[in-house]
Amino acid sequence: MTVGNTETTGNVEHLAEVDDPTRAAAPAEEVDEEPSVPNPPSAPGPILTLSPEEITRFFLRARRDQDTERWDVRLDAALREILERANDFVPSESGGILLDDPRAKLAGIRTPRLTFIATFGPGTAHLLGKRIPSDRGFVGQIYRTGSPFRSDDLSPDDPLSIAMPARGAGRPVASVIGMPVIVGESICGVLQLVNRRSGGPYSARDNELLRIFAAYMSSSVQNALDAIRARALARLDHLTGLFNSRYFHVRLEDEIAHADHNATDLSLLFIDLDHFKEVNDRYGHLAGSWTLREVARLLSESAPPAAVLARYGGDEFVAILPGSDIDRAVQTAEDLRRVIAEATMFDAEAEGEQTAQPLPGVRASIGVASYREHLAPGGNQRRRENLLLRLADAAMYRAKANGRNRVEVADAED
Repeated sequence: MTVGNTETTGNVEHLAEVDDPTRAAAPAEEVDEEPSVPNPPSAPGPILTLSPEEITRFFLRARRDQDTERWDVRLDAALREILERANDFVPSESGGILLDDPRAKLAGIRTPRLTFIATFGPGTAHLLGKRIPSDRGFVGQIYRTGSPFRSDDLSPDDPLSIAMPARGAGRPVASVIGMPVIVGESICGVLQLVNRRSGGPYSARDNELLRIFAAYMSSSVQNALDAIRARALARLDHLTGLFNSRYFHVRLEDEIAHADHNATDLSLLFIDLDHFKEVNDRYGHLAGSWTLREVARLLSESAPPAAVLARYGGDEFVAILPGSDIDRAVQTAEDLRRVIAEATMFDAEAEGEQTAQPLPGVRASIGVASYREHLAPGGNQRRRENLLLRLADAAMYRAKANGRNRVEVADAED
């Protein structure tokens, strides 16, 4: 089948976007005489998405930090708006957005599966989280080629046909149209619409409207990701890449509330580098900055996966250990102290043929405080946050007073 300037592949039409003046008077072009303006808006009904936390992993291609609990920009809202606008342009009975998993791409998988992360229409709720192949079928054609497609004769064996609701939940898949989801210069998924609401097959005009809409969709997703990235960067210490002290207090508030709600434990480490001033005095502040970055790297690589690490200020670091009782926290503190003490650091500023000189070995004094072990019940949450931090800080100073390069446990609140 050929409609206008389309290349037919099986039962699927490849909608090439190439102008051909010789086709101007072709009969196929007479099918679409309506002006190219959007269709009247038609409410698509409830638009469903995966949870914000589940959506997060599909956008790791654009951000690396693991914090997702307090995003100020909701990607689920952005996806709902995209589907609502797509339905305004081309009113349809149902539709959805499928994305690849960037972790599969990073792992070298050439044909990652595509997952439904947002849907609308009768009987489509079960599609959320469902995966289909990206290397075949209608959706696979769009994902592989990066070009829009439409079909009015979808094969029953097509993965999209198999995934769609049972025949009793709405009309069979009479026609389908789709376009690639592009973020930056990367194809990361597909937006598809099923069964034109007015009946009949999707037209070349519908394809043109979706082509126009594609720029909006890409811009909408990119703007949401840029806003998230900006907020993420505002939480980080620019030198070490760890969280900054302001965001540390936000997370400590969250973790204490979580511990209260779930009756779980929580511990805090206060880490201060010993004799760090000697590095700055002897080798300069550039060497000092490099040392802080290396210590931050060692902490990131050696701390438990759930730990929340932050640079508190100067040569001070803090670590929140959700779920850790005092024994586990002390063991973690000893592990971190040992890793720092055993590291050999060199002057990264050596130039030319100069041999990098070893810097004075840095050591760390660490104070440990346990939320359950050291704080008395009662008091408001702000008081408990401040007290836990003060107890860990006092234990750290006691470690310094007792010889440095050691771990000390806080005294329980009176």
